[in-house]
Amino acid sequence: MDAVFLNLRIGALLYLAGLLVVSGQSSSQNIESAAPAAQVANPSAAQSLAQQQQSLFQQRQALIDQGATQEQLAAWHRQNASQFAALRQQAQSLSNTAALQLRPTNHQPNIPANASPALKDFLTAQASLANARAQIHNQLVQAMPANATSDQVRKLQKQEREAFQKQHGADLQTQRQKALALAHDSPSAVPSLPPTLSIPADASPQLAAFLTTRDQVMRSEIQLQNQYATADAATRHAAMKQWRQQNAALLQQMQQQAKTLSQESTTTPAS
Repeated sequence: MDAVFLNLRIGALLYLAGLLVVSGQSSSQNIESAAPAAQVANPSAAQSLAQQQQSLFQQRQALIDQGATQEQLAAWHRQNASQFAALRQQAQSLSNTAALQLRPTNHQPNIPANASPALKDFLTAQASLANARAQIHNQLVQAMPANATSDQVRKLQKQEREAFQKQHGADLQTQRQKALALAHDSPSAVPSLPPTLSIPADASPQLAAFLTTRDQVMRSEIQLQNQYATADAATRHAAMKQWRQQNAALLQQMQQQAKTLSQESTTTPAS
């Protein structure tokens, strides 16, 4: 599996394992999850952890689907408390290991053949900054003790961010300005509206509802993009932000419909 994907999975495991522990409780807690961009030293352990976490998550969802009360969910959490703790410990260990891996310092810019001089300059600078960040990371990692604690890893990550910002803050600001200029200069593609929605004859009511909502969202978004196709990047961004706010309920409805379909597809036995 791709190393970055595995690191993201580790971060998700830290979050979801914590979410399983606190869900069903009345008080809210902030679950910290770190997903460093480094190589995973033990992909098989990450896979095993993901499978265990998924199994627990499915068990809890099954209880919810069966109409379990908050008291019943709380009792289930207490029964599995030791497993939750073990999962969090494994996830934290994998995350620490990933954070302490040395990073490559030979990034090369991936420049398209038809790239403009401005884009070439931007991508070249990006690769240079990636190498600089990796060098700072590697220097700090090499100074760490053999069995670093979670607190020491968090301190390393903070030191890395601060050192990189201190040494390359001006470069980062320049890159942000270049990115805005590139976005402003790049012509926006004008998407065309899709053909009239056609719902399959054998579609379930849930699928038909999802397809209808998705079509409504897609058409509205495309119309907005067309309306602001010639506007500058800041105006387009503001318009899209406003559109999301105005359509928050519809977007949430589509997400819930998609979630329902996903749950049905994993629980319905094959014929």
